[in-house]
Amino acid sequence: MANHDGHDHEHDEELEQDEIIILEDEDGNEHEFVIAETFEVDSRMYAVLVSADGSSEEGFIFRVEEKEEDGEPYVDFVAIEDDEEWSAVEKVYNELLEDDEDAE
Repeated sequence: MANHDGHDHEHDEELEQDEIIILEDEDGNEHEFVIAETFEVDSRMYAVLVSADGSSEEGFIFRVEEKEEDGEPYVDFVAIEDDEEWSAVEKVYNELLEDDEDAE
């Protein structure tokens, strides 16, 4: 999935978990997601996005970046392409999953 090009996700508050996030894939097809979870790694925010229509249980992890265009703030969801960054994020996310399982 590519990052969102529409830039319509203002970041006046915390990311809302029921907000619909629209991302475009490599072919330009739009897909709707909702935020399942957010977490921080090395002072960067990450979000786990899952299909909005429930068609897939698979989640996708993106780095969340606050940006500005024409004076308007927005949130962008950026694919993690760096192997070192991905390893750190995956480790923290797996620890979160283990903590959730232990709490049940």
